[in-house]
Amino acid sequence: MENEVKQQAEELLENGEVEALYELLAPYLEQNDAYAQFLYSSFSLESSGETDEQFEARSMTLLERASEGGVAEASYRLAVIYLYGDVADNNAKSSSEYFERAIAQGHAHSKFTYGFNLYYGSGDVKQEKARGLKLLEEAAQEGVQLARDELNMIRAG
Repeated sequence: MENEVKQQAEELLENGEVEALYELLAPYLEQNDAYAQFLYSSFSLESSGETDEQFEARSMTLLERASEGGVAEASYRLAVIYLYGDVADNNAKSSSEYFERAIAQGHAHSKFTYGFNLYYGSGDVKQEKARGLKLLEEAAQEGVQLARDELNMIRAG
């Protein structure tokens, strides 16, 4: 998907114009475009009659395809879904795998979130202070203010 089309699609999504967005995305969805799949994972068309359960299942499938297709934000969303048990059951292993993928795909906020969880050993994530600290430092260097703030608290504590 071209950058101009991506921008137009994001504006339509932000403005809640999902019917127009779907029309824009349809040819890209037919081509299995990863970014189109990512965007379509975040909305349902009223005219489709899709139930909440059907939407959630479709959304997860599309997020997985988009993640496999290189969309870092899709990998991050899946990591968070598995971390907190939203839509899918809480699964630390799947969450970690998707955080690692998002990090490899260049998603700076994943470094913060996963680094935080590793540093403190949150939930079912096993504590790995050294790796967590490294990820927090990388996130801070990449401009994630929350990572900078957290590092300041760690160093002050």
